[in-house]
Amino acid sequence: MIVKIAYAREVELKPLIPLLKNEIDTRGFTFELIKVDREDELKFYLDKVDLAYIPLPILNFAQNLSILSNGSYVSTGLRLQLLSSTAKRVLVPGSNSTEFYLVKMLYNSGITPVISGDYDAKVTYDAGDVDLLNLWNNVCQNSPLILKVLATKRLDEQIILQLKVLIRESASKMVEKNEVSIFSKELGLKGRSAIECFFKLCREKNLCSNVSYRLV
Repeated sequence: MIVKIAYAREVELKPLIPLLKNEIDTRGFTFELIKVDREDELKFYLDKVDLAYIPLPILNFAQNLSILSNGSYVSTGLRLQLLSSTAKRVLVPGSNSTEFYLVKMLYNSGITPVISGDYDAKVTYDAGDVDLLNLWNNVCQNSPLILKVLATKRLDEQIILQLKVLIRESASKMVEKNEVSIFSKELGLKGRSAIECFFKLCREKNLCSNVSYRLV
């Protein structure tokens, strides 16, 4: 079976590298990668591909999605670099990116997203003036910072379970190399709680309303 996977950033694919490079037994599956130029366009691919790396806010717009507990893109750092004392426009991967929603929820609810063009603040993953990860930890009790999850709209339960085994094995190899977080291997209770905390905060800030998903 050919499994089509949509993604926007190369770093998202790290948990899948051993699988994509056939370093583990793929058990009859082959994988076709589809890179999406603009992250905000990912939601339009959900009916066209088998799996997609989606930011959490997409779950506020898309219905009937199953979320895999394996293979998530988890960050160990998130900061905001300020280029002005009154930051109003922040450079982010997408207007529906988890990063942008975290900036709005944890730092400044009035800030607007910029994908290209002029900006006076930008999201980074190492150096920066505002430690968003620390703010997240204070609100969500040191939960992992999950930026993207693997989602499917059209795979049936049996195929999902088979793929989960492969993705978990692949991510496990990357954990051993210290290339990805342990939560990329398996979200576990802390990872699930992190997603719940994100949407609880999102609803409190009136940024999310009709969120529904099934975590597999």
